[in-house]
Amino acid sequence: MEKERKDTKISLKDVKSLKKSPLYRCYRRMRRLVRRRRKTVMAVSVCALAACCMLLIVWALVSALSAKQVRTQVETVENVEGEPFDVIYPLQENAYPQVNDLIGRYYAAMQEGDSQTLTGLRDNTENAELLRIQENSSHIEAYTDISCYTKPGMDADSLVVFARYEVKFQGSDTTLPGIDPLYVRKNADGTYYLHDLSGDEAAAAYVNEVAAQEDVAELYAQVNEEYAARLAQDEDLAAYLESYQNDMVVAVGEALEVQATEAESAQETESTQEGESVSRTDDGQEAEDGASVSSEGSGSPSGGQDGSSVPDSGSYTVSDTLNIRSSASETADRIATCYPGESLEILMKQADGWTRVRYQGQTGYIRSDVLR
Repeated sequence: MEKERKDTKISLKDVKSLKKSPLYRCYRRMRRLVRRRRKTVMAVSVCALAACCMLLIVWALVSALSAKQVRTQVETVENVEGEPFDVIYPLQENAYPQVNDLIGRYYAAMQEGDSQTLTGLRDNTENAELLRIQENSSHIEAYTDISCYTKPGMDADSLVVFARYEVKFQGSDTTLPGIDPLYVRKNADGTYYLHDLSGDEAAAAYVNEVAAQEDVAELYAQVNEEYAARLAQDEDLAAYLESYQNDMVVAVGEALEVQATEAESAQETESTQEGESVSRTDDGQEAEDGASVSSEGSGSPSGGQDGSSVPDSGSYTVSDTLNIRSSASETADRIATCYPGESLEILMKQADGWTRVRYQGQTGYIRSDVLR
């Protein structure tokens, strides 16, 4: 008992000594200050609590937005079925030096009519197309100022190329702008080559879809406007182009007829029936596009209407049945048929003898000489 009292006395002494300490005196002063300024302290406390609440709300909103952004990024890559969404890539100018080199060599071979080089740069080039290129080369002096505008292709290591150039015809000082849609793929060794769209319906349809995108359509419109303006200033060149396209069709038709006759004669020794089948196939191919081989060989224009009346762009009502092809080739797939009295939209008259058109929502090509 006495020990407990002794401990208590010691504790009281400790308390008294604590009250005399500087820390305790500071505590007392703060307490008196809080009592005197109770309202101010409460206001400050409320403001601090409100600030903490605002910080928590902001943090929650930022976290929610971040999570939503991540989900959005994932959804733009693939949908619930795992199929990639369509992404419109910007048009790039001269972004691939190897492609520029390929296209440059391609147009050099086009100008020279070098069929051996052309077959090395392209795959599946049809004989009729090579004949057309060779005949076309006799009218063209040079392709210059070639630029390559590209967008990604259907699969990896492929590109859609819109080759813009200036073409100079023999005997004319005026150059004309042109643009050709091309499809480029990469070989196993890393080199690029031109893929022939005439035998690939899916690739041709894809190129047409890309060509309909806004930035590509603007590029076509610029070329078309410049083309029309220069022809309007050079009537001699306009007349020459009309004549040259008809002459080219006649020459190609005659060459095809000679080849068909030679092939028929060679095969008659093996089978008369096979020779007749080849003849019908070769003759029918030209007739599909509005002008038979025999009519082309006569030297008269295939269209009953003067070609100069066909506008360079805009809506036009046709007077004959016309086949619309997926690409600028007689062997390309027929995607539509335009009948007399129907209208189509002329997008671009090309220097290679084809006209790019839009019909019933589809973009395709018609031989310029049969557009009437």
